[in-house]
Amino acid sequence: MGVEKKFFVKFELMLMAILMMVSMESSMAALHRVGGKLGWNPNVNYSEWSDHERFYVGDWLLFNFDKRYFNVLEVNETSYDNCNDQGFIKNITRGGRDVVELTQLRPYYFLSSGGYCYHGMKVAVNVEMLPPAPEPAPVKNGSLTSDAVRLKIFHYMISFAVAYYYLVLLF
Repeated sequence: MGVEKKFFVKFELMLMAILMMVSMESSMAALHRVGGKLGWNPNVNYSEWSDHERFYVGDWLLFNFDKRYFNVLEVNETSYDNCNDQGFIKNITRGGRDVVELTQLRPYYFLSSGGYCYHGMKVAVNVEMLPPAPEPAPVKNGSLTSDAVRLKIFHYMISFAVAYYYLVLLF
């Protein structure tokens, strides 16, 4: 591969890395560990846990559990209310550390089959639209606040490090 072609490949990689950083900064998706420290286990009050969380489109739920005993099924509201694991919408279970992306504005219902639902292993989450970003704080005399300056410096440092890595170290 010629030197010129290598340069353009490295430049494209650097540009993609910078674009990914910018897109990651703008998306504020959260990862919610279902049940907090208690995880996905019997005798946990998941209604209380979900009442203290806010769920937005693009957020993720993380279910931590022992896959030898438990599973995670997405069900409809009626099945959720009756702990019915028949005719589920989707089996989320993969390996005991399973994630689900909340992609729609709607309530989601999950339970564990095998009778564990009757021991509290069910959770409902209501997904909302992400609220609009807050207005920036007013600045004095057109100057940036110290937090804004630090953030800009941090972004420049990251961009420089990525550019340096791709253009100098890998070239």
